[in-house]
Amino acid sequence: MTTKLIPADLARAIAEEAAKHEATPLREGQVYAVLVAAGYDAHAIAELAGSSWNRVDLRLCLLDLADNCKSALEEGALPVGLAWYVARLSEPNQQLMLNRWVRGDFKNARHAERYASAIHEDEQALLSF
Repeated sequence: MTTKLIPADLARAIAEEAAKHEATPLREGQVYAVLVAAGYDAHAIAELAGSSWNRVDLRLCLLDLADNCKSALEEGALPVGLAWYVARLSEPNQQLMLNRWVRGDFKNARHAERYASAIHEDEQALLSF
């Protein structure tokens, strides 16, 4: 069992504050990352926040975005759902996806998500050699 550096009641208050609608997805992720560093996993954070594990995990993954992708997300130019797919990519491929998204090369966000998933699979295959 991991030692918790923040008591559960304080962690709950932090998680609930992060999950408020005023928080941006990146801000939520940053707050959740503090709780991860304090010994809580995504499942525990979700329980504390009254949220789903998937939402917490998505927000934490957004922290892996390159800076220009984070800016695009904050400005509303990159949808949060697509940003999760982009965050799984290497930085050069994140830039590729952002450029193609902004240019309008995709029919919709789902099309872009499938494209990013295919790139991710190719990157993973290269890493397995």
